Amino acid sequence: MMKTSLYVYLSTALACSFTCCSFRPSAEHQGRNSYDFNLGWKFRLGDFSGASEMDYQDGDWRVLNVPHDWSIEGKYDSIHPAGRAGGFLPTGTGWYRKYFDWIPAWKNKKVIVEFDGVYCNSTVWINGEELGHRPNGYISFSYDLTPYLRMGKNVLAVRVDHSKAPSGRWYTGSGIYRNVRITSTEKVYVPEGGLFIRTPGVDEKSAIVTADLEIMNETHKIDNAYVSYNISDPGGRQYVDRSTIVTLAPGKNQIKTTLDLPNPRLWSPDNPNLYLMTVKITSKGKTWDEYGSTFGVRTLDFSAEHGFLLNGVKTILKGVCNHHDGGPVGAAVPVDVLHRRLKILKDMGCNAIRTSHNPFAPEFYAMCDSMGFLVMNEAFDGWKKEKAVYDYGLYFEEWWKKDLEAFIKRDRNHPSVIIWSIGNEVKGYTNAMQQKLVDFVRDLDDTRPITQGRGYHGPAIDLAGFNGHGEYKNRLKQFHEKNPTKPIVGTEITHSLQTRGIYRTKTQYRRRDYPAPWEKGKPFSGIADRIFLVEDLTEEELFEDIDPLYHSSYDNSIVRMNISDYWRETKDLPYFIGAFRWTGFDYLGESFAWPARTMSFGVIDLAGFPTDSYYLYQSIWSDKPMVHVLPHWTHPGKEGVEIPVVVYTNCTSAELFLNGKSLGEKPMTDELRIIWKVPYTSGALKVVAKTGGKIMATKTYRTAGDPYAVDINMDKHMLSANQKDVVHAEIAIVDQHGEMVPDAGNHVNFEIKGPGRLIGVENGDILDLSPNKVNYRKAFNGKCLAIVQATEVAGEFTLKATSEGLKGGEIKIRVKPAEKGTAIVGEKTF
Repeated sequence: MMKTSLYVYLSTALACSFTCCSFRPSAEHQGRNSYDFNLGWKFRLGDFSGASEMDYQDGDWRVLNVPHDWSIEGKYDSIHPAGRAGGFLPTGTGWYRKYFDWIPAWKNKKVIVEFDGVYCNSTVWINGEELGHRPNGYISFSYDLTPYLRMGKNVLAVRVDHSKAPSGRWYTGSGIYRNVRITSTEKVYVPEGGLFIRTPGVDEKSAIVTADLEIMNETHKIDNAYVSYNISDPGGRQYVDRSTIVTLAPGKNQIKTTLDLPNPRLWSPDNPNLYLMTVKITSKGKTWDEYGSTFGVRTLDFSAEHGFLLNGVKTILKGVCNHHDGGPVGAAVPVDVLHRRLKILKDMGCNAIRTSHNPFAPEFYAMCDSMGFLVMNEAFDGWKKEKAVYDYGLYFEEWWKKDLEAFIKRDRNHPSVIIWSIGNEVKGYTNAMQQKLVDFVRDLDDTRPITQGRGYHGPAIDLAGFNGHGEYKNRLKQFHEKNPTKPIVGTEITHSLQTRGIYRTKTQYRRRDYPAPWEKGKPFSGIADRIFLVEDLTEEELFEDIDPLYHSSYDNSIVRMNISDYWRETKDLPYFIGAFRWTGFDYLGESFAWPARTMSFGVIDLAGFPTDSYYLYQSIWSDKPMVHVLPHWTHPGKEGVEIPVVVYTNCTSAELFLNGKSLGEKPMTDELRIIWKVPYTSGALKVVAKTGGKIMATKTYRTAGDPYAVDINMDKHMLSANQKDVVHAEIAIVDQHGEMVPDAGNHVNFEIKGPGRLIGVENGDILDLSPNKVNYRKAFNGKCLAIVQATEVAGEFTLKATSEGLKGGEIKIRVKPAEKGTAIVGEKTF
């Protein structure tokens, strides 16, 4: 067993096979083997005639590991064709080549290569033979290598054509940016997505578990084959062990089985209990395949009368929309980076994520299963009509069925996936086309409701999906009056903007004060009476001379409604099942204009640092006692000026102290914030949150002095030498007492000695155009981030962070040898 819950089911999701899951980490597998194929690729940016051929001379090509995103390695520049949509990063065409040796274990086997995602327009060759082409950059796909493999050396070549941009409305990345595997099976096997597990009947004593199994037989007719089903938990305890005798005809075989699981442990965000179903196919003592998938036992019930019931319990979706990039690492997101991001959301009280607006990597869903997130799984952004000049709309008619089938089959066993979304703000969609997609999905999975972002006028979807238009006053209520039986979900509610460490006391509205490109020239008066106006905190602006592309963290920089109004307006509507705010994390691209890399919609910035709005959500979404106060308490030159001090808490009251003197205790109300006007004087500002008179949480800010030192805080102190593990180094500029200097912008240099490599730097400043793959970064409002990845060498590395005139920081990280058992093919570990 692997040691942390994060990884318990990760390998199952990656390989979708029993042989790679952590339940039985044996090197001896029966019928099926999966090999990590990520290490030791050759890469070159550009287009090269003949690069698909086996004897092509690639000696001067760069050697790297995938996942790899070449766009994030480039410089930000307004001349790049992806423009503001792609965060002003480069695109282009690139080639990958990988050499590997045939191994005896593949004799008489079927051997396939599996790609979890290549962006975009990929073409794959094996030994000069073209295997296929895939336009969609987000979907998983595979090719059969068997007819073309040679004993001895083989070469796989991949051409990635991202020369036409923008190909999306946000940052997409470029390259083989997700995992690659080689899987070998016997000629009788379960194909990808060939096991569909459902739990149609659940009570406290038992769960009915159905398994729809597809078996491909590429041999002769097989009589008296045994198909055995085993259900176990992460500890290896078996609950079901049953066999059936079947005849396997050549070609495709469909087998349906019903099993009884006693005393099921239900899956939910608070208790994400998982099971593993293993299917074993044998005949005459030969094991043909052993295939497995994790699943969860849970019930879903959606209605306009009672909202959403999970396992019979009323549940509100407290969700965020996220794009697939990981900030400074671009689209090639290491597992540890993804885990950090999900943990930050979990700590906020978030229980749901919408995959905006495309399929995510398989490991994302495995983590959501094991960490306890509810997922709205979205297949497409648009359909036939392009929303970016060169997006998937160019290929939709030809590819949508194949891609949608692969998507549904890949993800339908994940208990975290509770809703399918077939599109987002689809241009020119018709009811007939919506019905066509809905019917197609239902044929593959009839256990989950289907929605469409801003597709609420279409009758075919089960849940009416509202984006920003749902933020207008009474819009949701008006729709419900006309459609009283249809539940509503906020596919994008709400939109607010915030920049970490930035404050304005006068409310700003996007259309009036910083219009999006599509809003320019439209009068604010056209929406002023339909949106939720926010009262100014002061008559005159206290914090001036702030760049207009930065946004206030007082929850007063809005599009149509702020966070507090979203919760007050929707939490008690029985027909509204919850919402996904736009967004959880800041994401690259979809900028309004150069030089901003994005717009600050995330409540967590590009470096993964929470803004003050994060804590507002935590106060309304989380049950764990908490308190947060804003702004910071370092405001030189404002002595005696009354500063609005805002407190967020999920406790019943809060008391504020300045330099030990109480400024009064106030109750928390439906305003969801408590405000004091405090004349500024330096010192310590402390808030104490109480429930029933008992102190539950405290928070203190102290006035910071001048920058004195660079402080490093690591999220772990040991890695494995597997070329995959990463550590996040959060850097703070502090004064001589260790207090972070909240407006510090010092330039920080990074140096690594030993077996570690820097893979990304970031500070959350959307106007900082420094590259992400360099060894320096300036602090932004006191902080920046460095991400370091292990190499293949065990030992210890040292990370130094220095800044001119400041005391430097230094920290050591141990790197233990990688665990044995990794499959080896030829010269290299895949």
